[in-house]
Amino acid sequence: MVDPPSVSDDLLADWRRADDTTETLFSAAGVSVTARLLFYEDDHLRARVRERTGIDRSWRFFLAARLELAPQPPVTGPLRGLVAAQASRGFAERLEDRGFDAVDRVERRTLRIGDEEARLFGYDARCHVDGVTLSVDGWLATWAPDCAFRLAGGAYPTGVADADDEETADALRDCFDPSTFRADLFALLRGSS
Repeated sequence: MVDPPSVSDDLLADWRRADDTTETLFSAAGVSVTARLLFYEDDHLRARVRERTGIDRSWRFFLAARLELAPQPPVTGPLRGLVAAQASRGFAERLEDRGFDAVDRVERRTLRIGDEEARLFGYDARCHVDGVTLSVDGWLATWAPDCAFRLAGGAYPTGVADADDEETADALRDCFDPSTFRADLFALLRGSS
């Protein structure tokens, strides 16, 4: 059984844990990769948007995962790169599975998480909801603080790109605060271990 990743409870006060799963991501030639994934949604934003527009769905999410490789190899630069590349592809697929399209990785840099330099990937995407097209940003960080890899990331709306109904579009714009959403997500990334 893979231990769950750790995320500061203080940072999760406005979030609801929507899922806690353990899955084997890869198993071949005597090597396996197992992940414990915690998935959170912002129910406060969901309720606010539902009240204003009648649209009921999750608008932003956060995930944290701990990966264990067996047998446990030494964490080397090439292994970090391989895990980061696979995680980046997997995160883009997760966005697509959640109904996002035009998912494009647009940025790659590092982010300090505790004593570690995490690899950070930024994504742009679109999401179509009830006649509204939203612009979305997503971020994923990967790092290995104790020879068990960690992943943390999430996505949030940044604006209304197009809408059939301008009243709904205006209500969504009033509910969305992309700079706060980004700051919240980065605080969660840095508060994960």
